[in-house]
Amino acid sequence: MTGFPLLRLHDGSACALRDTSAAGTPEEPSDEALIARVCADDSEALGLLFRRYARLVWTIAHRILRNREEADDLLQDVFLLIRRRASIFDPSKGTVRSLLIQMCYQRAFSRRRDLMRRHFYCCGEITANTVSGNTDLCSPFYDASLEAHFGKSALQQAFEDLTTEQRETLRLCFTEGYTLEEIAVELGQSYGNVRHHYYRGLEKLRKHLKRKGL
Repeated sequence: MTGFPLLRLHDGSACALRDTSAAGTPEEPSDEALIARVCADDSEALGLLFRRYARLVWTIAHRILRNREEADDLLQDVFLLIRRRASIFDPSKGTVRSLLIQMCYQRAFSRRRDLMRRHFYCCGEITANTVSGNTDLCSPFYDASLEAHFGKSALQQAFEDLTTEQRETLRLCFTEGYTLEEIAVELGQSYGNVRHHYYRGLEKLRKHLKRKGL
């Protein structure tokens, strides 16, 4: 990906933005402050969010959709959805970053199902494993939203029970959109070990959910 498309708004304006993943520098407001401004229809605030998270959202979209143009379109859709639904954001249920990731996963899988019904992937743009849903994209569990279930403080407590490898595996998976194969490369471990960390970590988190009656 050589550059991000403009974030085009429904009023015909567009935000020409560079990408950065920095969330809240001394010169820039926090994500939560930006969401509050987006609620007031502040296009500049939406542009700052786009600048911070466009690469992350686009990367997740591209991994799921396996097509650059579709990933570009979904990137636009996610941020326009944020503009329309910013008022529903609840900081007690998670961060702005987690909300963006969750929206991206949900819309990307919905879009992929629609493309498959229309035989979009008949030319081999997507592998048989991807079409059948057998890839290790780590996304189905995130669709349930970890932070939405736990809340910030409870999630932190739950993660304290995990090993360092389990915490880092789930962090890369849920917040960075990495596949298990990519996490194995990142951590310098075998795919089998990373897969073990992933499922053991999820098992421990689910036990926390069960104890909380969720």
